[in-house]
Amino acid sequence: MQCIALHSSQSHGGQWRSLSRQLPEQITLHSPDLIGYGAAVPFEALSVAAASFRLADELAAIERAGINPEQGPLVLFGHSYGGALALHWARRFPKAVKALILYEPVVFHVLPKDHVARAEISAVAEAMDTMSAAEACQCFVDYWNKPGYFQALPLTVQNLMVSQQGKVTADFQALLGEPASLTDYAALTMPVHLFSGTESPLSSRTVATLLAETLPNVTHTTVVTGHMGPLTDPRLVTPLFTDALIHLE
Repeated sequence: MQCIALHSSQSHGGQWRSLSRQLPEQITLHSPDLIGYGAAVPFEALSVAAASFRLADELAAIERAGINPEQGPLVLFGHSYGGALALHWARRFPKAVKALILYEPVVFHVLPKDHVARAEISAVAEAMDTMSAAEACQCFVDYWNKPGYFQALPLTVQNLMVSQQGKVTADFQALLGEPASLTDYAALTMPVHLFSGTESPLSSRTVATLLAETLPNVTHTTVVTGHMGPLTDPRLVTPLFTDALIHLE
């Protein structure tokens, strides 16, 4: 079975090491670095503006890196931005995707225009647009963790994240601007194991609830942790991922 794991914004493919170590030997896990993160091409090297960046651009980059999105059967893991990308992948090539295992995919575009959760995440995006890269990075990291989290990180990690903040801006544009609705996601018939954190922000918890109500073949499990649970609480979250995968066979 071929599995592909897609990481969150301000992360890289290495975030899936814990999962990779716990998978049976016969399962192959690929965890590519997405644009702007890890060893992938910097976002600034692309000829695309942040405002027009879309998930289709990210999937095209994965294909250029040597992964054929049409060649299945694939099990896609995804966390946050990576989860949104996995859902986009499944909509584009549903016959290639055997199943989805997702932790809070942030498909913000499904939030109703007048919903308080939409207003919350839109306010975060708009605030970051008015800030310096360092301020925007702190705003982003603290929103998904807790106030003061960014300042507590080692300076080398802070500097790396600040250097990647331009891609975070593009990620937000892709997530808010994806041309898809809940009706589009309702057409996905493959099994979906959806996880969400009880301590996560309203925006991602609301998205998870909407998807759980929409996807026709979904199992929704809440976990006592936050949005960054796959990274902050891998001992809690990773076994849930591996268990979901085992139950697919």
